[in-house]
Amino acid sequence: MTLEPSRITLARLRAGISKAQLAERLDATPRTVTNYETHGAPDRMAGALALAIGCKPAFLSLPPTEPLEEERVFFRARRRSSAAQKHAATSAGRVGVELYEFLTSHFELPGLSVPDLSLLGPLQAAQQLRAEWGLGIDPLPNSVRLAEAHGVRVLSLPAGAEEVDAFSLWEGGLPYIFLSTMKTAERSRFDLAHELGHLVLHAGLDASTVSERNAEKEADQFASEFLMPRVLLRSSVGREPSVDSLLRLKAHLGVSAMALAYGFHKAGIYTDWSYRQTCVDLTRRGYRYGEPEGMVRETSKVFGFVLPALRRSKGWGVEDIARSMGVSNSELHGLTFGQALSAVGGPAAVQKPQRSSAQLSLVR
Repeated sequence: MTLEPSRITLARLRAGISKAQLAERLDATPRTVTNYETHGAPDRMAGALALAIGCKPAFLSLPPTEPLEEERVFFRARRRSSAAQKHAATSAGRVGVELYEFLTSHFELPGLSVPDLSLLGPLQAAQQLRAEWGLGIDPLPNSVRLAEAHGVRVLSLPAGAEEVDAFSLWEGGLPYIFLSTMKTAERSRFDLAHELGHLVLHAGLDASTVSERNAEKEADQFASEFLMPRVLLRSSVGREPSVDSLLRLKAHLGVSAMALAYGFHKAGIYTDWSYRQTCVDLTRRGYRYGEPEGMVRETSKVFGFVLPALRRSKGWGVEDIARSMGVSNSELHGLTFGQALSAVGGPAAVQKPQRSSAQLSLVR
């Protein structure tokens, strides 16, 4: 028996280390590591390999797998992320896909209703998706749960993978979004809307090509209109609204102050001069790099329901799920917005209520 070579590669990439670095940790040659990742390693190496690359030994004996294909992945911060960071993120993404495969083997999740809007411009696509999801021009409810209710698999990025900010892809005919929890809650909402834009606009595009830059701009335009419809902005404030008025509306919409100021500018509510002055004022108040008195981070309804349900119905805790997947408890916790361990230790933190017409039904 030998350890699965693709699992060794996946775990190494997840750890963000090269073959040479793994060889050094094993006190072996790079050629030996290459052989391990091509033909497999002997079972006796399971403990040493697991220790060197930070996984559980059982992970290395699971069925063959591969990291997610990077040319199909839209990274929120591709240009400022290193190759190792992108490898770590896509490897964590593969574990996230496997987590959902595990969950769907025990629960029926909401059906898929994410349309292909690639023939529309970004603003029209955002308006069309709002119409198809019955959102009108009202402020969005919890965006994670809204996406989940329409069949999108939304996960958080665990430690070591969050530097890419966010990414999305279609895998096995299903849409996935991964979000960093290192940003403010408001900016994570924008990231999720941005990734939704990729899912509906760019499903057939090679994310690694030069056209990606235009795709990123389009996804930003989609996200702005999806979160802050221009018709809603124009009906909510008059010309040249004060910063205090902007901050009240930003809390109502669940967006960052700087994003709303930009939205005002693009909607013609702010002139060039008033936009610059507002940005100066917001920076002075601490809104350029943070959101003073911001909203509570959004979490998942899927994980909030499924993980406690598995414990009640089958007696499976986080440790059991992690063991079956060959990952650590902390990795599982990191993929589930911190809800995996909350399912063990007690209820998750209470979030600010948000109106939502989207219903999520999970059938055991």
